[in-house]
Amino acid sequence: MNHIEGVKAAKNQVVYATIGAFDGVHLGHQHLIRSMVTQSQKDSVQSLVITFHPHPAVLLRSLPLPFYITTPSEKLSIFHQLGVDFVLDLNFTNKMAGMEPDQFINLLLDQYSIKQIWLGKDFALGKKRSGNLTVLREIGKEKGFSIIDCPHVEDAKGKISSSEIRNWITTGNFPQTTNALNRYYSLEGKVIYGDSRGRKIGFPTANLDVWEGKLLPTPGVYATWITIDDKTLPSVTNVGIRPTFESTDSNPKIEAHILDFDQDIYQKQVQLHFVENIRIEKKFNSIDELINQIQKDAKRAEEILKNVKKQTGLFT
Repeated sequence: MNHIEGVKAAKNQVVYATIGAFDGVHLGHQHLIRSMVTQSQKDSVQSLVITFHPHPAVLLRSLPLPFYITTPSEKLSIFHQLGVDFVLDLNFTNKMAGMEPDQFINLLLDQYSIKQIWLGKDFALGKKRSGNLTVLREIGKEKGFSIIDCPHVEDAKGKISSSEIRNWITTGNFPQTTNALNRYYSLEGKVIYGDSRGRKIGFPTANLDVWEGKLLPTPGVYATWITIDDKTLPSVTNVGIRPTFESTDSNPKIEAHILDFDQDIYQKQVQLHFVENIRIEKKFNSIDELINQIQKDAKRAEEILKNVKKQTGLFT
């Protein structure tokens, strides 16, 4: 897969393309992209995903971080798993947001021979979202490409959307999140030095430094898989401020205790995959009470993980 930053490279390639922020690359996005890739392979042309960072909503509505379901690198990894040939990663700016639909399309057509654009039914681009499917079809008639609209993917509650998934993540609803993403929700980061409180009470933890834009689960304890050096191990993870220790730091910490594991992994990149919420974070009356609860949490995490997939990429 070729990763292109900005409108350049891959000139003279005949491509089928899709356009979107694709935060989360959820089941609906996956269906759209797989459909485009499958058709492009049948027709012996290349597939192109055109995506943006920052997310248009973050820029135009000044939404605060953390916001994102996927980091830019996570998106690229999933596009690769879906068989995409090219990814065009555009820096989304106010200037781009103010473009008329035909201006933006011309920008792309100056670089690529686009013959089909695959889009969701409610897609729109350009100034004030004026470039809906009807407008884009008219532009396509003039410019020589067709618009292929793809139906939504729905769960029991209706259309799967990134905004709904963000809500599930921040409320700790990981079974629902997993179904919508077709994979476990993950946090990736470097293991950094903490205050070693976990080790002192018999439960050493990997403390993760994650990207500030990445959504964190609600404070609580979770059954998780952790991937280190291509090995995936069972773990129990606390997200929160550790109220029992009365810390003055209000920034949430991500601390994973790896079950039956005692190796030095400081400075390593690891991935945490969230499976299920065990309990909310709470303040305990004593360290002994906390230790007793951590033992119960670890046992519960082990029980949960015995009955779920030990898998870190897309499930299907």
